Amino acid sequence: MYLCYKLDIVINCIKIYINNKNKYSIEYKIGQLKKIMSGRRILPIVLNYNQPEETDKIYEKLVKDGFEDIISVDNGSDLMPQAKSANFILPKNIKAVGQTKMALIYAMDYFPADYYWIINTSSELLEEINYKERLIESVNEIKSNGINFGIISPALISDEIIKHQEYKENSRCNYSLCCWCECIAPLISHELLEKTRISNSGYFETRAQRGWVTTHELGYEAARNELWWILDHKLPVKWNRNLGYKKKVGGESLITYREEAGSEMKTILSDKYGKYWRIKLYLNFVKKTKEKKFPYKVIPYDPFGIWKMFYTRFHGEKTVKNLAYYCLV
Repeated sequence: MYLCYKLDIVINCIKIYINNKNKYSIEYKIGQLKKIMSGRRILPIVLNYNQPEETDKIYEKLVKDGFEDIISVDNGSDLMPQAKSANFILPKNIKAVGQTKMALIYAMDYFPADYYWIINTSSELLEEINYKERLIESVNEIKSNGINFGIISPALISDEIIKHQEYKENSRCNYSLCCWCECIAPLISHELLEKTRISNSGYFETRAQRGWVTTHELGYEAARNELWWILDHKLPVKWNRNLGYKKKVGGESLITYREEAGSEMKTILSDKYGKYWRIKLYLNFVKKTKEKKFPYKVIPYDPFGIWKMFYTRFHGEKTVKNLAYYCLV
C-alpha cells in the first residue's frame, strides 16, 4: 500500500508535466517536478484521553497550520463525551497503546504517509508556531545532513521534564541524536513503524496497554535499525504531564497508573530482552553510535540510571557519578 502511494505521486507528477508541457520552460517544469517528488507527507494523529476540549483545540490548531488530513481518535471511554473533531471512534476503551496501534494500522494500510505525528492530549501546541512548516523544515534539514531518522521529538516546556529535552529559547544547537526522549508529540517515520510492526514491538506490542513499554522499545528499534531518534531543540511543545489523571478523568488514580505501567514495563521487557533488559537496550544505543560519525551532538542519556545502580552498590552513593554521560568519549 505504501509503495502504491509513492507510485501515485509519480503518476501525478507525470500528469502535471504533460498538462503543462507547452505552458512553461523545461527548467521550470523540472523544478516543479522535483519539488513535488521531494514533498513529504505528514499525517497527524490526535489521541484523546477523555479530554474532548483539549482534543478539539489541538485539531483546530492543526487545521489552522495547514494540515488537511487529520485523524482524531476517540478512545471509546464513557467517562467523557466525544470530541467534536472525532473521526476515528473506537467502540471500547483499549488504553493508550491500543488506540495508537489501531489508528496507526488504519493509517498505514489505507492512507499511508511518510511520517505520522502522534499527539496526545497532554500536549499543548503553541499558537505562534506553524507546526506544519516547522516540521517540514526540520525533516528537510535533517535529511540534507545525511541523517536517516526514525523519530523527531520536540523540546518540551514543562516543570517535569528530563534535562536534555527541556526547551531553551537560546539553545546552542538545533538538533541532537538521542537514546531516548519523552514520547510527547513525536514525528515517527513510516519506515520505523513498519519495522516495529514486523517485530511486534513499540506500539505493536500486543501486551502493552500504557506507553512506558512503547517509549523504550522505540528507542531500541530506532538505534538497532539506524533510523535515529532526533531531538529538535528549536521546536517547542508544552507538556502538561498526566493531565487526564490530574483532572480525574484517567479512569484510574495516578498512583495506580504509575504502578501498573511500571509493572507492565518490567514484565514485558524482561520477557523479551532478559533480566538485564535495561542494560541491553541502553548499550545497544552506545554500540551503534560509537560506530558512526554524526553532524549532531550525541546525547548518551541513561534513562535508567544503569551505571549509577551498579556503582552505588559497590562504592556507595556519595562517590557515584553517572558514567553513562561519558561512555561515548
